[in-house]
Amino acid sequence: MKIYVAGNNLERAKKVMDTLVEKGHTITFDWVSDIENNSNPADKVIIEREAVKLADTLVLLWASDQESARYETGMAMGLHKPIIVSGFTKKNRWFTLLPEVISIESDEDIISALNNL
Repeated sequence: MKIYVAGNNLERAKKVMDTLVEKGHTITFDWVSDIENNSNPADKVIIEREAVKLADTLVLLWASDQESARYETGMAMGLHKPIIVSGFTKKNRWFTLLPEVISIESDEDIISALNNL
């Protein structure tokens, strides 16, 4: 399965991406490895958008203080892609009511959530 991982914690995202690759999945864009590449920010945004479009599903590593991950998630929602939200609290349920959104408690549950898609 092709997966886009969205989040703002580099260490957490890298760990999740590595686990997904170990389980045979493809990461559509490894933004963690590319984070220092500021040669052309407009090109990077286009690459990220295309990577979301290419993905079969998006995994959102929830954090309350993130911005771009929310844009990427919104793109996936607009494309009606399955979205797995890891670590989302029940008090902020606004988008978890969409049929394509699966909320899980922790990153350790991502693989089983993918297997249930």
